[in-house]
Amino acid sequence: MAGELLVRVHLDWTGPEHYEHGRSRPCRVCDTPTQMRDGRGEACHQSCAEDELARELLGTGRARIADERVPAPAQLTNNRRPAPSGGTR
Repeated sequence: MAGELLVRVHLDWTGPEHYEHGRSRPCRVCDTPTQMRDGRGEACHQSCAEDELARELLGTGRARIADERVPAPAQLTNNRRPAPSGGTR
């Protein structure tokens, strides 16, 4: 049974460094005007930054998660042992 991986991100942008009053610039993610700034000072909506980070974490999580109890199809075909011979000693 496959599970679902859910990533929720909420960034704290309450500090004044995340807002540039009176100067709208295109968001680096969606290109619509914003006065919000990310941690590097680039124009970015908070929701765009949160979505971008969530997608990155989701991709990283999927790449790292492997349920060892359920082998992948490639593991089933590549790790087959030869059948025991029918002879006895």
